[in-house]
Amino acid sequence: MPIPSEIYWLTLTAGFTLLLVFPYAFVRIKRIGFIRLLTNPLPGDDPFEQAWAHRAYRAHMNAIENLVVFAPLVLAINATNSANEITDTASAVYFWARVGHAPVYILNIPYVRFFTYFTGVGACFILVYQLLF
Repeated sequence: MPIPSEIYWLTLTAGFTLLLVFPYAFVRIKRIGFIRLLTNPLPGDDPFEQAWAHRAYRAHMNAIENLVVFAPLVLAINATNSANEITDTASAVYFWARVGHAPVYILNIPYVRFFTYFTGVGACFILVYQLLF
């Protein structure tokens, strides 16, 4: 039995969010070593010397923060059998907005970052509307 398309997009979004840890984790491992990475940070420890690595970390945190909004909406749509073409499209738009957001965040392209971020937020508002009305 195929999964609902909204769940498919949610799964892709979660998988993509998981992948975002790797760029800054590799930088951290290179800087302090794998064994020290497994311990708690020391007081005053600056985890990222390179600005792009810090932005990669923030892009990952931002993806997690937004996944917390997107996931329950998709699960509610699935639980209430509210899925339709609009929720399918909004879920796909959300995924592609997040895929676009991460690299422009890491590469420090502010205006495009704004657009990709609010495209994802807009997709979530559409899901809310579809659930309530």
